Amino acid sequence: MLCMNKTTPTSLEEFTLADLCVLADLPVRTVRYYVQIGLVDKPYGETRAARYRTHHLEQLLLVKKWTAAGVSLDRIRELLHGEDPPVP
Repeated sequence: MLCMNKTTPTSLEEFTLADLCVLADLPVRTVRYYVQIGLVDKPYGETRAARYRTHHLEQLLLVKKWTAAGVSLDRIRELLHGEDPPVP
């Protein structure tokens, strides 16, 4: 279970898939899909032992923000892999 304390999360803090989903406000199926298609890095470990870190949460929140703005998942993948964003 996620340990909540008064300090801010560090990059070494680890989350289970369930905790990550709560923090990102996304369903488990969506997070797994984003990992599968390469929008989010794979977790450390496998199956029930898999752990996610703060950078995974940051990736999810960025993908969530862009999808809410109407950006396609293909374009998000391009943006995450270093292509310049379009000029608004």
